[in-house]
Amino acid sequence: MNHDDYTSKLARYLDPQARERIFGEDAPAGALLDAPLGNFFSDDFLTLLYSSKDLFPYPLGEIKKQLLVVSEPDQPRHVRAAAALALGRFIESRYPDDKYVSGSSRPEQWFHLSRQLNSVIGAFALANTLLTQRDQRVEFDLQVDPLPRLVETKERVGRLASGVNKEVAQAWYLGARVALRHVQRRFSGWDSESFECALACVVNYLTLMPINRLPEPACPVQQRRQALVWIKPLWNRLIDAASQHAQQPEAHRAALIEQQLAVLLCLDDLEQNGAPASTRSEPRLASARVPRTPGPNQILVVPGVIPTSSERAENEYLKQFEVLRRPMTFRACPDLEALYALRATLRAEFPWAHEAIALVMSDLFARRRHGVMRLGMAPVVLVGPPGTGKTRFAQRLSELLDTPNTVINLAGMTDVKVLKGVTRGWASNRPSRMVEFIQQTQVPNPIFILDEIDKAHAGSSNGGDPQDALLDLLEPGNARRYQDVYLMSECDLSHCLYIATSNSLNALSEPLLSRLRPVLFPAPGSEYSEVILKGILRDMERSWNLPQGALTVTPRQAALMRGLSAREMRRALLELLGSDADQAVYTQH
Repeated sequence: MNHDDYTSKLARYLDPQARERIFGEDAPAGALLDAPLGNFFSDDFLTLLYSSKDLFPYPLGEIKKQLLVVSEPDQPRHVRAAAALALGRFIESRYPDDKYVSGSSRPEQWFHLSRQLNSVIGAFALANTLLTQRDQRVEFDLQVDPLPRLVETKERVGRLASGVNKEVAQAWYLGARVALRHVQRRFSGWDSESFECALACVVNYLTLMPINRLPEPACPVQQRRQALVWIKPLWNRLIDAASQHAQQPEAHRAALIEQQLAVLLCLDDLEQNGAPASTRSEPRLASARVPRTPGPNQILVVPGVIPTSSERAENEYLKQFEVLRRPMTFRACPDLEALYALRATLRAEFPWAHEAIALVMSDLFARRRHGVMRLGMAPVVLVGPPGTGKTRFAQRLSELLDTPNTVINLAGMTDVKVLKGVTRGWASNRPSRMVEFIQQTQVPNPIFILDEIDKAHAGSSNGGDPQDALLDLLEPGNARRYQDVYLMSECDLSHCLYIATSNSLNALSEPLLSRLRPVLFPAPGSEYSEVILKGILRDMERSWNLPQGALTVTPRQAALMRGLSAREMRRALLELLGSDADQAVYTQH
């Protein structure tokens, strides 16, 4: 077809205004075409393509198929929505610089139609198109930062933008509403892109606020707080469903829950301080507002209010414990495959402690096989002579389970200050070590290593008996309402993990022993000297911040340490590595 034939044929399918715009006053007359959707939103090219009976090459043929689908009301809504989304992306590809010409539809019209047909991808694409028109975009990488960033794309490339307009925020809001319509069908037919778009709509709507140029009847933050009534349950269901479509479900779920917590904290900050996240200040202390409801894998360690103090300096210190009143995410229990690998590691590093390994792992396996997702374990006491590696075993277990740990040395403890806290007004006032450690790590189920529990006893003063104080901590029902005397508030410590060490069970009270699962942790025989030596060298490398393999001993030196206890072996290693006679051997190169 030559140029004259093409223009003549084109003119027959255009309305008079379009013919005059393209061909001038001498445009030939033609019959006005009538295509669905207002001639596809007044798009001359799509109208011509839809009406033509000619055969077209593959790219144009596919576009015509989409036009036929989107204009057929008997087609399923999700099929029409996918067709509208494809047409919007086609228009975007024709005009990548956002310079649309007269006589062409605009991509946001197609994305809007896709959203009306219940496509959450269409809703998200609509918001992105509106952002592009304002020279903005949202940058987001869940592995780097749980919160999105709104940046400029042209004159100030990469610079943080001040805010979105109301149309963009509304597009995200409507995207969340579309996702809500799919809850009853359990997101049937959704793929990973659908979940990503739905979660992005929720997160962007809650964190990227519009700029109010005129007084508004309702504050944007208040609007979002009110919307959380239905957004939060939707969000939880999206996290559960999206995790099932991920390659690593447990890791993906943990990342999404962490993101949810970050968004809710950010929203709290905006509500309290009225400032963007980049300029937010410390949260106010002990507001009367009821804390938010935690998610399925979260907990409020302090569900009530932390009373204020009459002293300003103490109030400043108390502020840091407000984090305990916000939802805190549990450390997850490893899956079965990871637990098998963990057990193999412990057996290789502590081959003489097979009974202790069996006891600990049986608890973890039982929970995981019955669908328990959060990390938990009944209290254990490792019983054995000094220097057998009991404390090191507990620390290594914590490391492999990826939950923080701290050692509470009970040897010689004659009061309950560390376990109960110290009342306000005293110079040494402070919360209990349990509450303090949870606040520092923001993990509600860490491991507390109660070292040398048999050597704790009541003193001559009225400071209380440490073994009696442990009774409440080791009983889940009492630990759920544990009273911290410094915070003057009940704390939920029922999910903490406890591993005690003891040289004997004789000094433990009967009530305390009934709350612990005792297991023998024997002294290793000389046949395990090589294993112990490797473990000590690795621990020293970590402690000294050296790469693995930096510390070595010769076979002759290792043979000299055969039969020594772990503590004796460590002392011998320090003397050996610091010996002037061996300076040339251990000088780093």
